Amino acid sequence: MDSTLEYLVSKIEERCKDIQTSLGDGSAKTYDQYQYSVGNIQGLLTVKYIIQDLAKRMENDEDE
Repeated sequence: MDSTLEYLVSKIEERCKDIQTSLGDGSAKTYDQYQYSVGNIQGLLTVKYIIQDLAKRMENDEDE
């Protein structure tokens, strides 16, 4: 995987862990705050999977 894409994936994973930790610490005082945090995690994971798919496509293009 390209170093730039690896950096992006690592930052996304780091942010997801931060949000999960804050949820575990009880930072979400309302259900709306909880939903917002879960939505952020879902969005970040979606972007992570898109980046990983892009990396695979780039590797396949290089092989051809």
